[in-house]
Amino acid sequence: MSNLKNINFTKHAEDMLFERGFQKDMIKEIVSQPEWTERSEGDKWYAFKRIGEKVLRVVVKGNNPSTVITMYFDRRIK
Repeated sequence: MSNLKNINFTKHAEDMLFERGFQKDMIKEIVSQPEWTERSEGDKWYAFKRIGEKVLRVVVKGNNPSTVITMYFDRRIK
């Protein structure tokens, strides 16, 4: 995937980092080395990582550079 230097964050993603208590470096690492990914419409895609019993979904647009749109624990995935 992309390397850590080419990952940007939207204003919303920056707000969600703060609000949800995630570290920017952790999110960059998930985008760069996800456990698995899924494609979405256009150039959007999802990077996933299991954290304990939860699954963190990172919504990303583009690839190299990549822009993180948002991130959240996906309660639908077990």
